[in-house]
Amino acid sequence: MSENIKQNTLKGLFWNAIDRFGNQLAITLVGIITARVLPEEDFGVVMVLTIFTTIATSIVDSGLATSLVRSVKVDEKDYASMFAFNLLVSILLYLLLFFSAPAIERFYHTDNLALYARVLFLQILTHSLGLVQYVKLLRRFAFKETARINVLAILFSGILVVSLALLGFGVWALLFQTLLYSCFRTVMLWIWGDWQLNFFFSASILRQHLKFSSSFMLGRILSRSFSEVYNSVIGKHFPLQQRGYYSQANRWGGTPSTLISSIIQGTTLTTLTSIQNDYPRFLNACRKSMQTLAFVLFPAVFCAIAIAEPAFVLVLTDKWLPSVPYFQLLCLAGIFFSLIDLNTNFLNVKGKADYTLWLELSQLILALLVLWLTYPFGILSIIYGQIGVRLVLYGINTWASSKVYGYGLFKQLRDIGPSFMMSLVAFAVVWTLAYFIGDTSYLVRLLLQSGIFVVVYLLGSHLIRNVVWLELLEIGKRKLSKWK
Repeated sequence: MSENIKQNTLKGLFWNAIDRFGNQLAITLVGIITARVLPEEDFGVVMVLTIFTTIATSIVDSGLATSLVRSVKVDEKDYASMFAFNLLVSILLYLLLFFSAPAIERFYHTDNLALYARVLFLQILTHSLGLVQYVKLLRRFAFKETARINVLAILFSGILVVSLALLGFGVWALLFQTLLYSCFRTVMLWIWGDWQLNFFFSASILRQHLKFSSSFMLGRILSRSFSEVYNSVIGKHFPLQQRGYYSQANRWGGTPSTLISSIIQGTTLTTLTSIQNDYPRFLNACRKSMQTLAFVLFPAVFCAIAIAEPAFVLVLTDKWLPSVPYFQLLCLAGIFFSLIDLNTNFLNVKGKADYTLWLELSQLILALLVLWLTYPFGILSIIYGQIGVRLVLYGINTWASSKVYGYGLFKQLRDIGPSFMMSLVAFAVVWTLAYFIGDTSYLVRLLLQSGIFVVVYLLGSHLIRNVVWLELLEIGKRKLSKWK
């Protein structure tokens, strides 16, 4: 990568890391407090509504944000047309869901669900109002500003949500969490974002962006529907308490993979756009991104699996112990989610939204088939099926990547292999250790297992000369030399 691209990438990775980790820290603290205070059933209520908000926000975005980010030239007319279109779509969607709320309540047989839905769905409107400002910040590499906005929004909303939970508002605390976050974030995007309200609208400009974004939008909807389909089926066919156990496991099980991949993807979509037509540089940048993802993702996931039981008991209390097996398997499924997502991101940068659409459609069809076969046997069987689906889809995804820009399965396995093997070694050491310290306190187990995992992984990475680890050491040495 050229120095300019490299600097923007490093800058983006740093501030995206601050953004995502700051967000995750606040979300984790809020999640811990609400999990300790609120009953399992409240989480099951909210879980069944997420499929509607997930799909609706994907439609509101409609891929226009990604199209604007990856376009070489964009002016105020593009932004104004996007704002008008997104606002209109969000209003129509909210009205549709508002009047559909009683039917949703009848389908899930949950009292007051229509009222809960109408309040939660308000986030669709607030989300649409901040998209243009966010795109403008991304296009000028203002990662610091986006990090500040996102972290402050989750912090302010988190304080209010915790207050509501402690004051006894029950499920309303969970319902307001995403709505308040969306409101705070949108307000700050209007304050710090570089865009003035403009009601210009051009159908021709919109059509130009929709050539890319329509396929991207459908692909995004299918991708986000993948996990939500599981929530919907479990919400329909399993008791409320079991829904709560799965909801909590799914919430934390996807955290390591989602957090890490979002940091890297949030950077690559912006920084790789300028070299999308330079094949050697683009391929090299993709390999670097994949190696970086693997270096952080694999140890985070395997360590989370190893320390799951003491972590759940200490942090969430033992009432959530039934969630642990679900959590461990969903962590494993998250690995394939991240790998697939990064490949999809590369395809979108190359403008191959049609490829990603067919890939997402294949994923959803396969998921529905496997889900139909597994749900009669319980939630564990459903999750095993989910892992199998993602494994197959990763193979198909790498085939598309190979065809478009020459980064196929075997090249990717060669790049991620060192990090995977060292994570597996560290996991084996820590998992074996658990048998010898099983009688100690949960706190001691948590500290010992996590500490030894980190030491074994980093020492092993140094011994096998992992390229990402060596680069990090080199960066650290340069920083230290400047401070001397």
